[in-house]
Amino acid sequence: MRAFLPTSLILAGVIFLFSGVAWAQSNIYSFTGDVDLGVDYTTFTSSGQHYIGARWDTVYVVTSNGWTWCQKSTDGGQTFGPAVRVNSTGAGYNPSMRVDTAGVVYVAYQDEFADIRFSKSTDGGVIFTPGVKVNDDTIPQVGQEKPAIAVNNKGQVFIAWNDQRTAPGQPHKAIFAAASYDGGQTFTQNIQVNDTSEGAGVNDIAADDSGRVYVLYQGGIIARSIDSLQSFPIRTYITEPPWSRGFSSMAISGPLVGLFGVAGRFVGDSLEITLRFTVSTDHAETFLPSVRVDDDTTGDYNLSILHASLFVHKNTFFASWSEVRSGRDIFFSYSSDTGRTFAANKQVNSDSAKTHTSPSLAVNEGGKAFVVWRDPRHDPFFGLNWHSFVAVGNPIYLKGDLNLDSILTAADVVTIMNAVFLDISFPAPFENADGNCDGMLRPVDIVLELKAVFLYEPFPCAGIEISFDKPGFALNLTPKGTGIKG
Repeated sequence: MRAFLPTSLILAGVIFLFSGVAWAQSNIYSFTGDVDLGVDYTTFTSSGQHYIGARWDTVYVVTSNGWTWCQKSTDGGQTFGPAVRVNSTGAGYNPSMRVDTAGVVYVAYQDEFADIRFSKSTDGGVIFTPGVKVNDDTIPQVGQEKPAIAVNNKGQVFIAWNDQRTAPGQPHKAIFAAASYDGGQTFTQNIQVNDTSEGAGVNDIAADDSGRVYVLYQGGIIARSIDSLQSFPIRTYITEPPWSRGFSSMAISGPLVGLFGVAGRFVGDSLEITLRFTVSTDHAETFLPSVRVDDDTTGDYNLSILHASLFVHKNTFFASWSEVRSGRDIFFSYSSDTGRTFAANKQVNSDSAKTHTSPSLAVNEGGKAFVVWRDPRHDPFFGLNWHSFVAVGNPIYLKGDLNLDSILTAADVVTIMNAVFLDISFPAPFENADGNCDGMLRPVDIVLELKAVFLYEPFPCAGIEISFDKPGFALNLTPKGTGIKG
């Protein structure tokens, strides 16, 4: 076998480096489950579909059956402990939850008096703080509902909800929001987010560390604050028509990158309903043309897609949703090229029940995906006895596969050249790119990648053996100052 590469192949790689070619993706995830959380739940709404969170193999799920509960797994979603009550009030409905990088669990819910409450746990879900009232109106039972919650790495909390104070009896007329800068002990004066002439209905909220807060509401409108929710002076109207239910979930990649993803339902000219994704690279000032996420070919598009949940990790967007194909099942996909293409869809639930709904999605630091949903498999005839279930998705990594499409192509050569020469990160683990396993990314790794792609030569060191069992496990093993992290 020749020890060097033809000049034409190297030039081809350089051309690909700047070509911006989009590559189709297969799906490297395999799901196992379904883990029954063991408690019956009534119908509830979690704004943005955020009711699961994970830190390594510790997984939290919040649900509601008149009270709001939290259940915890410490073995990567294989088993869950008993439910812990979150709400300190007489009732707790429609919870929305986030888990920060320190493992603090934040929950917003509505109580029996139609107020919005906030609670958190700093001890791993053992005890939750008494509910703090978030809305500041004094009209009893005026009707606040369906809170959405976001937190940033500063411990700041942002909550938005539907509010009737400006139009009693019309819950979707106004959206209000409030911030906490002391970890949820106190909240700021409420501020109205939307112009009431627009209509409303909060879908989701997101925040970064630089003071940007985004509230997404029905009709594909995003209200943007650049002063940590003191004001909402800016609107973005996503004008790509015709949107059906609009966008339902969003995620931002970090304080500096500005990638902003939104998933939603789309009604085309032929009345087909598909799941679409659009992304912004300028802090939601503008959005790129949307791409299709679902790959359904059955032709049954009759109101088939519901409850999209979006998550972002290392600039890779992950999506889960409920869709009618052979039955109403839960599906999963991801985009490792910042929304240009999505991987082949994977069915998440393993049972044959025909009604699965309301998925929520989280991805941990090691790339493991956790999906929770609800279905009445224990009561198939009447559909009144609903349980929540969790499935775990494990990625199967291939040495040299840097764009997570499960094959070695010129796209991986482009990616490693971008990494070595332009310091551009990639969605795969660092070990995928470290061809000689020396803990550094250097031109020699490009050569090994080229040999693997074009000459089918194996890498000189073993493939990746991923373990998620220990919280200390890290994908990024580059020594400081010797390369970049994946």
